[in-house]
Amino acid sequence: MSEFKDDLTRDVSGDLPVTPGPAVPPAVTEGIQPEPEQPPLKYYEIIYGVLFDPVQTMKRVVQKPPLGTTLIIVILLALAGLLTSLYIYARSGPSDLGLEMGLPLHHAMFFSRALRAAAPVLAMLGAVFYFVKWFFYSALLHLLADFYGGRGEARTVFVVYGLAGLPEVFLIPLNVLTALISPAMATTVNTLGGIVALIWGVVLLTIGLREAHRLSTGRALAVIFTPVLAVIVLALITVVVLVSAMSAFMPPAW
Repeated sequence: MSEFKDDLTRDVSGDLPVTPGPAVPPAVTEGIQPEPEQPPLKYYEIIYGVLFDPVQTMKRVVQKPPLGTTLIIVILLALAGLLTSLYIYARSGPSDLGLEMGLPLHHAMFFSRALRAAAPVLAMLGAVFYFVKWFFYSALLHLLADFYGGRGEARTVFVVYGLAGLPEVFLIPLNVLTALISPAMATTVNTLGGIVALIWGVVLLTIGLREAHRLSTGRALAVIFTPVLAVIVLALITVVVLVSAMSAFMPPAW
């Protein structure tokens, strides 16, 4: 009888007895439910979130960069800025710019009419230049972010750079109101507004690059200001070289 029991407990190979092992616990990950996928952001959610809740919004934008939505937003913003510029030029225009430059009255009037006629072309060229700058500057930022140790995609940086220009939407009503209410103060008010929008845009771009390339805030700022510092250094070198070259040809008496 004991031999029969031993035969039953042997393995199929007939060598080792079969011993029941401990129960294998289920995988730890089986009890963890995956996070539900968030729906894509709508237009108003992107605009409001980037302006007033940039950290959380940029995190969602980086996860799924809304390229098409960003293109539409930037195109509408560029068209609004273009129409605003045309309206301001048509209403006020540089009527006294020629006189301020010291031109005679006849030449000043001709200069003002020519500048008014060229305003639409200049405004359209400005809009085209913005899109060209958007493409190439976002590519440059992507390369610099990779140089500083970031890990991201060029598509994400392209979207982040486009959305970082959203504070310029506040310049549109500001420019129109100053042109209507106080044309004499238009230059000062619009300059101050442009500085505020620029600083706001730099803050948004810093947050976006930090999230897109997983950088620290300091490195994201370094990515943004490296091209600016490079341009300043090149300009200073150019000025020094030109001054040195001109001084070589000046008479000793000077």
